[in-house]
Amino acid sequence: MTVAIALPTLVLSDDEKLSVGALRQRLINVRLHNKIKSNLYEGHTSPEDLGIAAPKDLPDLISAVMGWPGTVVDVLEERLELRGWTGAEGTRLVDVFRDNHLGVESGRGHLDALIYGVGFTTVGRGDANAGEPDVLVTAESTESCTVDWDYRSRRARSALSQTSDEHGTVVMETLYLPNETIRFEKSVGGRLVVVGRDVHNLGRVPVARMLNRDRASDVSGRSEITRPVAYYTRAAVRTLSGMEVNREFYISPKWTALNTDPAVFGMNEDSSPEANRNAAWRATAGFMNVIPPQVDEDGNPVTPVLHEFRPSPPTPFIEQIKAYSQLLAAESGIPAPYLGFVTDNPSSADSIRQQEYRLVKRAERRQTSFGYGWLEVGRLALEIMGEYDVATFREIGVNWRDASTPTRAAAADEAAKLIGAGVLAPTSAVTYDRIGLSPQEQQQLDAERRQSTVATLVDRLRPAGATPEGQ
Repeated sequence: MTVAIALPTLVLSDDEKLSVGALRQRLINVRLHNKIKSNLYEGHTSPEDLGIAAPKDLPDLISAVMGWPGTVVDVLEERLELRGWTGAEGTRLVDVFRDNHLGVESGRGHLDALIYGVGFTTVGRGDANAGEPDVLVTAESTESCTVDWDYRSRRARSALSQTSDEHGTVVMETLYLPNETIRFEKSVGGRLVVVGRDVHNLGRVPVARMLNRDRASDVSGRSEITRPVAYYTRAAVRTLSGMEVNREFYISPKWTALNTDPAVFGMNEDSSPEANRNAAWRATAGFMNVIPPQVDEDGNPVTPVLHEFRPSPPTPFIEQIKAYSQLLAAESGIPAPYLGFVTDNPSSADSIRQQEYRLVKRAERRQTSFGYGWLEVGRLALEIMGEYDVATFREIGVNWRDASTPTRAAAADEAAKLIGAGVLAPTSAVTYDRIGLSPQEQQQLDAERRQSTVATLVDRLRPAGATPEGQ
């Protein structure tokens, strides 16, 4: 007799079924929208041809590309450099930042948040046997991760992350709940089944969300690739296609021969269209064309007449693209020279700062909104390590590199004035950040200062006239 053994940990409850079903449907609903944004960022979008100026199918053959959406996103992301947490010296958050290479990993999450309007970061226990850190922090793809957000508590009720194979088929899922994490894998029959549960009892979902440009009436975030950015890009691509077509006409002058027998140029009705085209090309590209005397039907001499259709230069196309770039710069808040149009006279330092003012302000706003997500990552990491304390956590903040572009000399001069005024201490971490020292450089300076302090203390304690041992 065979006895069936029930495994309750591998069976979903009714609430868990509802959660995973709703999250899967949410991913399906936003899939098309996310794909459009991704294609615009990667330059994989081709605008529809209006069918007026260019010959049929020629724009598809040209495949013009304009990378403006990628520029709009990258220029902003390059000013969002996470440097860790402040006030966390007494915790192991410094180790979490280093072990997970968050200086690199954070950039991935910031990119997705800017492209799609929202980004996600998961926090969990690492597998030491696989060489993972104690606390594993991972930036999840917005195309395969979503959350059910509680706007009152400002954290997730549940979250779902999917992993797909090279064919786009989901082969693994992870359902994040407040007290446990459930893992699904694709079975032999093609269904996703529960294969494991990690009961962590954190009391909160280990997924942090970073929103971009959210507002009270739209709390789901907004992409930097807005409708105006998409339109200006598509219009510029069509203009580039027209310029490519114009180029072909510009480098190949068109001639009209009146009162001339086509056979003079090697063309006749019995030849194939390809042969006639080749003959016309040879006649146009020849150094000299000799046309014998022509006569009409009555035998009267006729004087051949040649007329050249001179094509227009590409200047109107360039000016049109320049106009689109100025509109794009106004929409995205980036300086127009970033889009490739520069003047002969270089801008002054004050002019550069004035042009970058909106971009810097936007970056600082993103640091504020994304910083809330990184604070949640820090709290989850402390919870997993068993080090979370309410009073201690209130003193912790997020450390960002300055979003503006001051020179080293200007930063050093500012720090020197603040030190002279007594606002900053010479060896303070804030001072080191002000002058742009990396965390590794700061640690090296701290180690050298401690070593110097110990040596000075030993010298003071040594009796007068005594010499160091061994001398």
